[in-house]
Amino acid sequence: MPLLIILFLMTKPVLAVAPGLIGPLQALLQMLPQMLAALTALLGGLLSNPYLRLLARKHLKLLILLAVLLLASVGALIYSAQDRRLPVLATPSATPPPSQQNWVAFRGSLDGGGSGAIDGRPLPASPPTRWIHTDKDNAQYLSSPVAVNGRCFVGASLFQSSNSFGAIECFDTQDGKLIWRALTRHPVFSSPVISKGRVYCGEGLHEDNDCQLYCLDAQSGKTVFTIKTHGHVEASPTLVGDKLLFSAGGEGFYCAQAQTGQVIWRTACGHSDSSAAVAGGRVYIGTAYGDNAVVCLDLESGRKLWSLAQDLPVWGHAAVAGETVFVGLGNGTFGTSDAHPRGAALAVRASDGQLLWRRDLPDSVNTSLVLNQERVLLGCRDGFAYCLDQRDGRILWKAACGAPLLSSLVLQDKTLLVAGGDGHLHALELETGKELWHYLISDVPCEASPMLNGDHLFLGCGSFLECLGP
Repeated sequence: MPLLIILFLMTKPVLAVAPGLIGPLQALLQMLPQMLAALTALLGGLLSNPYLRLLARKHLKLLILLAVLLLASVGALIYSAQDRRLPVLATPSATPPPSQQNWVAFRGSLDGGGSGAIDGRPLPASPPTRWIHTDKDNAQYLSSPVAVNGRCFVGASLFQSSNSFGAIECFDTQDGKLIWRALTRHPVFSSPVISKGRVYCGEGLHEDNDCQLYCLDAQSGKTVFTIKTHGHVEASPTLVGDKLLFSAGGEGFYCAQAQTGQVIWRTACGHSDSSAAVAGGRVYIGTAYGDNAVVCLDLESGRKLWSLAQDLPVWGHAAVAGETVFVGLGNGTFGTSDAHPRGAALAVRASDGQLLWRRDLPDSVNTSLVLNQERVLLGCRDGFAYCLDQRDGRILWKAACGAPLLSSLVLQDKTLLVAGGDGHLHALELETGKELWHYLISDVPCEASPMLNGDHLFLGCGSFLECLGP
């Protein structure tokens, strides 16, 4: 019995520290094969000497103890070097499950968290300016900002006479102070996606080649990994579960592992500058530059399931409700209208790509579509916001917003917020399209999609990044 008590007392301290040893032991086990191989090679070289062999035989127990301590120390060092911090930032709506059946707005949902559209507290009719950031290098904010947990992330484009480059930037949402800036080799039009302490964003515009998709640490802005592409990554990436999806211009469409950046598959489906909509294990994108089509891919394999050819480029990011895919298209570009402008909105059957209806419009639809109940909400380059019936494409109302609409719309409860090409923020009544109020943001067109977080709206206009709200 005394022996048992002594053994218990001896093991009690060991049991107390055992949980703390689990991590180092796991790290050690992961590296053990490589470490044993190196140790064997070292011992083999040393024991080839007769004197050292005699010495080792004499002090065998001591050498074994020293080897064990060395291995344990290395394991502890490996473990301590690993980043075990909990994510400092997270965007719940940025990583919907692959099985979800609806994709109703930019980045997938209307529940905030960086989606670009939210039901929440109403923005006042004359929202005060909380802060304005003006870039010292005259950067252009063409990217849609994302505000998460007290930080605002956005892409910037810097056009200089000698060269053009870009940056991904992080600001404090309270005062607009720049926290960090990560330079990119090309301008950034892509809007960031934030999830689990990481920032995902592409680079490149129009004809840029040799571009990258960046994964940065949200806390510090340091590069975690990059995915090199031949084409530009102009559209915003989509994050679904552990899969990172993005278009790369004429190179087609990528799917990569979000944690490591390893490419899972790449599909050559034509020139795509479209952000993906994902629903029911399928990926829906648009293609342009002569390969005009609505395309459906299998999420797991990248296999093309169907493609619906169009007479116009498909620029608008798709939205999905149940068994129907909605998408916008038109000629011209983000920069200019075509000499003979044309545009349309389509409804397509998700299962096989069968066209359900088409509503022709006066100019191109470049924005993401927003779905609400039985409505399809979109902006058009003709300067009007449109509300269509989901069932047949009938125009329920249209509202003049002064100039071409290039940014995605923000739905806030019963109010539709539109950042216009006239530099104004327009608030429209959801049911009728009646303008409730408008507010001058900038004297330059607003091309970036606004993002509403609580009662604060974040928006890039030209060289200004602004936060509106109390």
